[in-house]
Amino acid sequence: MRPNQVLALVCVATACACGASVQPPNDAWAAAQADVGRAQSSGADRIPDAKLHLQLAQEDLAQAKRLIGDDNGRATTLTEVARAEAQLAQSIARSSLAEDQARQAAGELQKANTAP
Repeated sequence: MRPNQVLALVCVATACACGASVQPPNDAWAAAQADVGRAQSSGADRIPDAKLHLQLAQEDLAQAKRLIGDDNGRATTLTEVARAEAQLAQSIARSSLAEDQARQAAGELQKANTAP
């Protein structure tokens, strides 16, 4: 065997060994599930933009759960994406609520300033 072939074989064997040693993302999956729950409680399912990200998070979590044990690397990646989607959904929902409250407060202030 030539040195390049040996090097290539070692690289392939190392990559296979590393891929096989990825632990299941059980803790990360539970954290992502909690993030989805927080997004739901913040009203993300009632705000169209937030609802889309919440739905994507739920789909990614479901796919990650199916992959745990078979492809832990991909399951880990999907779990991380689900967490990000859920956190984004929650942020959008909170922002929307804050905007609504600000509009309401501005309207009340305007009424108070125009009252005789």
